[in-house]
Amino acid sequence: MAKSPLDRQRPTIGIIQSLAVASYFGVSLAVSVVLGFLAGQWVDSRLNTGIIFTLIGVLLGLVAASTSAVRLYRATLRKGETEWRARTTESAPDDDE
Repeated sequence: MAKSPLDRQRPTIGIIQSLAVASYFGVSLAVSVVLGFLAGQWVDSRLNTGIIFTLIGVLLGLVAASTSAVRLYRATLRKGETEWRARTTESAPDDDE
């Protein structure tokens, strides 16, 4: 018997969850980079070091945003897999009868 294309064999995340992760990454990237830039500018102005700390702040902002987004994405995938396993366990036929 042919299976419906809607019958998925593996866990996936929905469109809304994907959009949420993408928008979270965009917002956290912007905020982290701007905060790193501003903190770096402040340190550079205090120490008269040119743009060294500004670059370090921007790079730290990029790393922080990326790490945070990856953690959120992994947690979303784990949640989706848990829900998928629960659905497949509930829909499995009982052999006890």
